[in-house]
Amino acid sequence: MTLIALTGVTGHLGGQVAQLLEGKNLNLRYLARRPERAPKVAGVPVFRSAYDRSPETLEALSGVDVLLMVSASESLNRLAEHKAFIDSAKEAGVKHIVYTSFYNASDQATFTYSRTHAATENYIKEQGLAYTFVRDNFYLDFFLELGQAYGEIKGPAGDGRVSAVARQDVAQVLAKILENPSNWTNQTLDMTGPEDLTMTDAAAILSQGLGKTVRYIPETIEEAYQSRKAWPAEDWEYDGWVSTYTAIAAGEQAGLTNDADRVLGRKPISLADLIKETSQD
Repeated sequence: MTLIALTGVTGHLGGQVAQLLEGKNLNLRYLARRPERAPKVAGVPVFRSAYDRSPETLEALSGVDVLLMVSASESLNRLAEHKAFIDSAKEAGVKHIVYTSFYNASDQATFTYSRTHAATENYIKEQGLAYTFVRDNFYLDFFLELGQAYGEIKGPAGDGRVSAVARQDVAQVLAKILENPSNWTNQTLDMTGPEDLTMTDAAAILSQGLGKTVRYIPETIEEAYQSRKAWPAEDWEYDGWVSTYTAIAAGEQAGLTNDADRVLGRKPISLADLIKETSQD
């Protein structure tokens, strides 16, 4: 029986995937830096593993056929960590990596973190591994959280559009793929929501759904860097935060696909739907 290893099980996305696969009669293994924080599921062993080439990680990957590789937390070393983990997977005999990438991943992308995703995709291919790349656009959840916490979306997005997707839809897509990974071998799937939204559109939908005024405040790039200095961070983090919006302005996050529909057999949920679901929780 195909052995499927899941990373990211202590996080938002991987945790949802793990929950969705419970009781599906699959041969699963959880990998976590902190195994004590992993879900406790009868019959699912938990192995300590980092994104490295340590003996511990090689042991955790031993015997694995299909690996869900949730991208590592953003850091200056992210690509090096990804490559080390992919090397470990290849050495351990993993045949197929399902990787959570980014919409329109490119080494020339405006969104700085997107470039690491593109390099990771290329490295997986270079190692001769079978792959499935699930390329998430920005999460609708992010804009909802901004509206809830601050009552505004602020950034240099201009009138650009983004086909943002709900995190729960991405989790459901990943779970469906892992139920029958061979059906999705060597495919790249672009995860978008059902609509292309400007930040003005998003603010209007948030205002309606949350029952309070949510504003979009356009910024220049200089203003965006300055306003984000309110949060102590490294320069590369500021670059990532600001380029979230400049990528939208550049048109790189626009465009709808039917890839989520193909996997799920339904339309992905909208921002208005997500607000309704969240308010009912």
